[in-house]
Amino acid sequence: MSTNPTIDFGVDQLVFRNVVGHFASGVTVITTVVDGELFGTTASAVSSLSMEPPMMLACLNRSSSTHDAVVKAGWFGINILAEDQSDLAMKFGRKGADKFDGVSVTRSQHGGVPLLDGALAQIVCKVEETPTGGTHTVFLGLVAEAGAREGAEPLAYYRGTFGRLERVKELAAYDAVRDWVLHRRTPLGEELDPAQIAAALKADADHVHNALVKLTAESLVSRADNGGFLPTPITHELIESVYDGRATIELGVFASHFGKFTGEVVAELGSLAAELGRLRERGQDGLDEFLKLNVKFHDRLVSVAGSAQLADAFRRLGIGTVWRQALSGDEWARQMDHSHIVDLTEALRARDPEDAKAAILAHTEFGKQLAREVIDRHGGEV
Repeated sequence: MSTNPTIDFGVDQLVFRNVVGHFASGVTVITTVVDGELFGTTASAVSSLSMEPPMMLACLNRSSSTHDAVVKAGWFGINILAEDQSDLAMKFGRKGADKFDGVSVTRSQHGGVPLLDGALAQIVCKVEETPTGGTHTVFLGLVAEAGAREGAEPLAYYRGTFGRLERVKELAAYDAVRDWVLHRRTPLGEELDPAQIAAALKADADHVHNALVKLTAESLVSRADNGGFLPTPITHELIESVYDGRATIELGVFASHFGKFTGEVVAELGSLAAELGRLRERGQDGLDEFLKLNVKFHDRLVSVAGSAQLADAFRRLGIGTVWRQALSGDEWARQMDHSHIVDLTEALRARDPEDAKAAILAHTEFGKQLAREVIDRHGGEV
């Protein structure tokens, strides 16, 4: 059966990432060893393949150093993480050479593969086949060892969030409701209808209600006289609080974790900064991607701390979706100056914490000033 060459099968990467993010999966760390050096990376594209004989599959990006190590070693371990091991998922999800620092491991009988102590389950595989697809290699492995512990729940991954599956679903609902509020899908002045939102988002009604309560505490939603929920206007006071909070977190990351900005991390941030510049050159049709990439840049910066709680707190202070509604389409590229991000990246590359701090403070003040102008143009609130 042939494929019609006139059909365009291209799907926007941001759309694809969002859609596949709706697939809830377990979280694993793939490990191996080559010449005494330990390698490991977080992976969710892992599955059982066959019962006769017992086989597993694991997909690894060919740009990963762990990928090359598995190819060379011919052995890999699948460490299925427990719900209290999200810190390991974050640690092994980053690039760098210190992933095993402070991590307790036990070597497998076959291949000497490092297995993470405390994991919910561990499987050791010998590489049998290595088909490729796109940017990844699919490692098909014959199972040599397998074991699991009782009394623990698995760590789940859903829409960019780690946690217990029920907790993950609640966090996903919170993110979706927050997005609903900031995108003004319920206009200012109109009451938010939890049942309508739950139906539209296909979310649990209790989770939606809890999200609205949480957003009330975060000043993005207010309570009406009848007890209902109303979207809170974005004002000068709220902007000051939000931007100061985000700056405090980023400066705290610099103060405590500046040494963790490795060459690989800085290169990744530099690539994001360069792409922000290209999107500004595109003008009107690049605003959505610019905002998403800007979020990705700052999230990556904060993730260096290796704290899921800190990353979550930082994300909750983001109100970028408001700018999609408030900025004029023909002027946003001029308004959303990203020069401070470029300066920040250069300061990190030069290993200069003072210049990095100055760039964050300048970027924060710029964001505040832009927000004040936008709010003033809209009559004092957005």
